[in-house]
Amino acid sequence: MSGRIIGYGGTCVDVAGGGSADGTAVQLYDCIGTAAQQWTVGSDRTLRALGKCLDVTAAGTADGTKVQLYGCNGSGAQIWQHRSDGELVNPASGKCLDATGPGSANGTRLQIWTCCASADQQWQLPS
Repeated sequence: MSGRIIGYGGTCVDVAGGGSADGTAVQLYDCIGTAAQQWTVGSDRTLRALGKCLDVTAAGTADGTKVQLYGCNGSGAQIWQHRSDGELVNPASGKCLDATGPGSANGTRLQIWTCCASADQQWQLPS
């Protein structure tokens, strides 16, 4: 399954600047249909864009740890479980993908945070 991941405020999960270098920020941005907003849900539970994986920076587990684009390496920092309530959980940290703030302005960074079923932790994956 490939397509947009829609999050807080109807914005899309976006790779900053369309860059594919390891460590590139992942953010919310208006849905404009670029390659930087095309995500593939892998059978290995990864989320992939531009040939790389959505990754928790330095395999962090603390609230506020930012997520990034990084080469797919099979680590727990790149595994995501989509729950029926819309949350995307990183099992290695036990935390949810979360919009910083919460905000939905262009450039709002994504992070992990304790799961709390808030609107900024609801994600619609491509189907």
